[in-house]
Amino acid sequence: MNRIGIILVFSISFLLALLALPATGLAQQPTVGAAVNAASFLNANLPNGKLAQGGMFVLFGTGMGPATLENSNPYPFPTQVAGTSVRVTVGGASVDCLIVYSSAGQVAAILPSSAPVGSGTLTVTYNGQTSAPFSVQVAASNFGTFSINQGGSGPGVILDANTNQPNTLVSAANPGQLMDIWGTGLGPVAGDEAAGPLPGNQGNLNVLVTVGSVQAEIVYQGRSGCCAGIDQIRFRVPSGQIGCYVPVSLSVQGVASNFTTMSIAESGSTCSDPFSFTAQDLQVLQGSGQFRSAVTGLTRVRSFNPAIGETRADTAHASFIRYNLQQIISNSGAYPSIGSCTVVQITNNPAVGFAGLNAGTISLSGAAGSHNLQLNSPGLHTLSFIPPFGGIQVPGIPGTVTDGTVLNPGNYTFTGTGGSDVGAFNVSMNFPALFEWTNRGSINNVNRSQPLTITWTGGLAGYQIIITGTSPLSIETVGGAYFICVANATAGTFTVPASILSAIPPSAPGFGGAPTGSLTVGHVRFGDRFNVSGVDLAITSYLDFIGGAVAYQ
Repeated sequence: MNRIGIILVFSISFLLALLALPATGLAQQPTVGAAVNAASFLNANLPNGKLAQGGMFVLFGTGMGPATLENSNPYPFPTQVAGTSVRVTVGGASVDCLIVYSSAGQVAAILPSSAPVGSGTLTVTYNGQTSAPFSVQVAASNFGTFSINQGGSGPGVILDANTNQPNTLVSAANPGQLMDIWGTGLGPVAGDEAAGPLPGNQGNLNVLVTVGSVQAEIVYQGRSGCCAGIDQIRFRVPSGQIGCYVPVSLSVQGVASNFTTMSIAESGSTCSDPFSFTAQDLQVLQGSGQFRSAVTGLTRVRSFNPAIGETRADTAHASFIRYNLQQIISNSGAYPSIGSCTVVQITNNPAVGFAGLNAGTISLSGAAGSHNLQLNSPGLHTLSFIPPFGGIQVPGIPGTVTDGTVLNPGNYTFTGTGGSDVGAFNVSMNFPALFEWTNRGSINNVNRSQPLTITWTGGLAGYQIIITGTSPLSIETVGGAYFICVANATAGTFTVPASILSAIPPSAPGFGGAPTGSLTVGHVRFGDRFNVSGVDLAITSYLDFIGGAVAYQ
């Protein structure tokens, strides 16, 4: 296990370092742009974005080290690598950090357990040039879980405790199985961290592991036996939490970690999920190394603003995409498992790219008339229906219907002529009556320390309710977090836990004091399958969303 752990941790660090742009030219003063947990990568301004005593962190900036990545040679970890050193000062007391690797744009280090807690500064020195002080917050504990995509989201680095097999869609865990979460920032330890691993159960810490909506039994919580600064939490998979993207989060001393996911099957090694794949789909993926999908759907969006009332926009869409095995394994999935919630950091990182398939011309017919969808990019077709707003018609643009037509309830048919990759098809779907979010008018301000109950009517059997809340850190720049919860549509009510709300930040103030956060409730259905040659999975989707502005406090 120790050797696998070392390969895991340092391969993650190395791959992250390769993303840094090399510095060129004469020596320059280093600049620090961000300091984040090496596993979660959460923005320092988020509620769970502090650095932790004894935890590994990553710096992003310029001129902080050599153009070519330089690793330290553990053990012992040095306080300087290739001319790079890092110092943290809190309350007048300073500590020198243990350097894991150094490069011009990215440095990884371990914050000593002896670092003081509180508000302070961090400086980087490279070849005698020292950066301006960069503000940091140090906490005793602030755990982050490593993820397969090396960005702190999506499937987590969660291993079978007996075989060290990583948990993935095609190596799912079963209820009762012991699994290990790998991360950093659990809390300080005693001893010489530079000399190597200091394993031991940190049972004094209040640690909770939540899998889906259930608290899991913890068997071990402490430093790993493989690496300095790296933690290992062993837990037993609870029953009743089945799916391909079951949310997993930790809280240490009441502070939530980043949210990752894991795959859980009632039995066997492949998961099944109403929002993604069946076990049979994944067997196809394993056999061929790729997966081709077709999704045709209708979406209704109703937005509410107290100043102008309700507006509406409807969309018909069709996508034809090819994925490879690694893209699917590292992908975060669109929604968590039913009955659970997850929290995702808002970033401007580009989405993982997939290859589009040629399906020819796609058209829609039904109560809204007959129209061709617009090909926006390879494999992605859309058609927007925008009713007049305040008597003003939106100028006609390709792929937009602006004559007041909307997608009223009824039957609609998608027709594809077929292309070089996908065969011809004809599939019909029902667009049901509007559902209603019944307590929308009473939710304007959301207290993040209290549970939030959502109620609705019109939910149908076989459908789900998706609840999404977004809270930005600023209206000028990208940043913040959003949560997603999934419930059975026939339940009529769902309560978002305070532990989920507390993991998103308070909303930034908007112009004139207007709220900048949003809360959306959707009535959705995925997975009505149809047959078309050239793809492995073809489904219809239906989405009906109601949203509005709120303030998260």
